[in-house]
Amino acid sequence: MEIQSDFAWIIFIMVAGYGCIIGAFSVGLIRVTRQKRTQTFQSDSFVSVIIPVRNEERNILPVLEEIYSQDFPRDRMEVIVSDDYSEDGTMAIANRFAALHPDLGLVMICPPTSGIKAPGKKRAIERAVRKAKGDILLLSDADTSRGPGWITSMVSGFGTPEIRMVLGPVRFCHEKNLLQKIQSLEFLGLVGVTAGSAGLGYPVMCNGANLAYRHSAFLQTGGFDGNRMYQSGDDQFMMSSIRKHYGKRSVVFNADPLSVVSTEPERTLKGFLNQRIRWVSKSPGYRDPAVIVTGLVTFSTHLLLLAGMLTGIFWSKLLTVSILLWFLKILLEYPMVWIMTRFFGKKRLTGYYFIAQVFQLVYVPLTGFLGLFIPYRWKGRKG
Repeated sequence: MEIQSDFAWIIFIMVAGYGCIIGAFSVGLIRVTRQKRTQTFQSDSFVSVIIPVRNEERNILPVLEEIYSQDFPRDRMEVIVSDDYSEDGTMAIANRFAALHPDLGLVMICPPTSGIKAPGKKRAIERAVRKAKGDILLLSDADTSRGPGWITSMVSGFGTPEIRMVLGPVRFCHEKNLLQKIQSLEFLGLVGVTAGSAGLGYPVMCNGANLAYRHSAFLQTGGFDGNRMYQSGDDQFMMSSIRKHYGKRSVVFNADPLSVVSTEPERTLKGFLNQRIRWVSKSPGYRDPAVIVTGLVTFSTHLLLLAGMLTGIFWSKLLTVSILLWFLKILLEYPMVWIMTRFFGKKRLTGYYFIAQVFQLVYVPLTGFLGLFIPYRWKGRKG
């Protein structure tokens, strides 16, 4: 009985710590969403939109058409498509688009084919940065969509010289099956953590599908030099480097709906698990205390709750305590999810909140372990 009691207290302490973190992030989220937004940009700002691509022949044309339709002045921007050894017609389609729209300032960058090859998204971005003329670098992925005010909104985030990075909101769209709806709802919570932590000055997440930073910040922090052993993390590591180098006011979240970028969730459970394992795989490279503490507390809370419920099969009181604490966690997370469903116009997804919590309780400990030990596959490569 003493072991059972001690275990229950450990779970309680961990859930309480997790609740404090989520509560703080919720305060930061409210602060961010209530900030007054403006749609102005410095007249002398030149923007380099960077799209790293690998085997994106299905997506490259729509994304280029969307960027061509932006309301940002074309004489103040360029678009760089940087290839990561595509094996399809991605670059041929991009070249045809460039020929039809010479006023866009579309630049194509191909990877080296002789000597030492340099595969990976980070290397593709680095090749683009070396060619970029913009003082602001705006990054996105080819499998995304956005409205015509995207560039203007993201550039407007650099309201003061001390801001070096702007984190843009990303949402899932076109959810068809139950798994995709659960992913979409859960992802809203992750975006809420992104916004809330940035609002507190301690950003712990970002997404390379919608991210902007000053060219000078990339160069002064050394770019990706410090984390080349990890194939992913072009967004997360850069964010941590900029915050460490310039301070907590250097990274902000853009809560303007015009800046939203959309993408589709994984269609299968295998694809979802592979994605999350890829995200976890870079976690040993984290050095930012805020990122490390948030990740460890989140993982430990879900692991202990799951372990408490499974162990509670033999100890009924422990099962009761674990379930009650799990419900407490669910209640603590709901305000953040509620805010984000309203922000993204996804209120209909709240009906899946409980089942998403069940799913999260299992997959977080599972992928937390697997991401450290097993490889993943992404874009035809093994990570």
